[in-house]
Amino acid sequence: METQNYLRPGHNGPYNDPETPVRNYGYWLITFSKCYELTGNKIYLEKIRELAEYLISDNARPFGYSFHHRFKKGKDKCNGLIGQAWTFESLALASSVLDCKKYAEVADEVFFQHNFNEEFGLWNRLEIEGEILSIDDTFNHQLWFAACASLLNTTRREDIRERIFCFLDCLPENLSVLDNGLIYHPIERRLNRNDFGRSIKSDIKKVAKISLSFLWNKEIKSNHYNKEYKGKMIIKSVGYHQFNLYAFALLKESFPDHPFWRSLPFQKTVDYLISDEFKNGLDENRYGYPYNPPGFEVPFALSMFTDLTVDELADISSWWVNEQFNRCYESETRMMGRNTDDPLTHTARVYELVRLPNSILERTEVDIQPVGDFSSID
Repeated sequence: METQNYLRPGHNGPYNDPETPVRNYGYWLITFSKCYELTGNKIYLEKIRELAEYLISDNARPFGYSFHHRFKKGKDKCNGLIGQAWTFESLALASSVLDCKKYAEVADEVFFQHNFNEEFGLWNRLEIEGEILSIDDTFNHQLWFAACASLLNTTRREDIRERIFCFLDCLPENLSVLDNGLIYHPIERRLNRNDFGRSIKSDIKKVAKISLSFLWNKEIKSNHYNKEYKGKMIIKSVGYHQFNLYAFALLKESFPDHPFWRSLPFQKTVDYLISDEFKNGLDENRYGYPYNPPGFEVPFALSMFTDLTVDELADISSWWVNEQFNRCYESETRMMGRNTDDPLTHTARVYELVRLPNSILERTEVDIQPVGDFSSID
């Protein structure tokens, strides 16, 4: 398999946002890291280094601020917090696999360039030119930013953890869990705030206070209480539920003793994950199998938040993985190209399987034709 056929940017699935290579390069870096772990073949190590070097290059971070993820008129180029999170995730692993601190240190620098509001336990978006944007009001963006930052092992690790701990402490106010346990997509909390941040025109060491006419409440954001809008948001929320639980699983690994894991709202989210209601809600959901792959995300979440045995997890994981491949895998192209708006990104998201414990991966049977190997990587 020649990787140039796969290592290309997509367009963020149904959102149709043209993307830079940064997102999918990060995904494949993580997949190649797992390949190296399992085989010891140094060809993967060479590819990991090549991708990691790109992610810290001026191409990926052209102004020395956030990573450049997308270019679409009317939208930020950083892709909110979620784009940055994905790059933190890959650079953290690159530093570990390559035994080179510089990759994680770049991610560390970008993390601390993001303004953190301690009162609300939430981060502002940071545009690639350095402009401080509003607090990201999509819950999964905040969650993934915290989860992937928790992976960074740098000299400022304790400072990173302190902010993430604050984020976890504020979850009861920022996380909306519906009665059935579904995590609601937007942050509904009322936010009246002045945002603080760095000004691109000032010295990076100076912190400038900027007033933004931003109010998050029922009057201004009335569409959150419009039935039609709410219905669409619930459909989207179902497609993102396991994506949220995957990030929560990452945080559980880093903060295993935080009291949030024992809270009733969080237990409800896990109960919903294993319910027939959730499984049925994914059917025909454009944000589920065609975009956020539950077949790759549910198994890891279950391995972290249930008491299932290895054999039970292997059986359940096999069902989810096969369901994902049966719906999306295309044998002619050897890609996740069926029933998806974005085959390149959807194929790259196979990386989400790598965190499933090897004891479960080894028992997970996938009934598809062989997809080839990477012997011809160049």
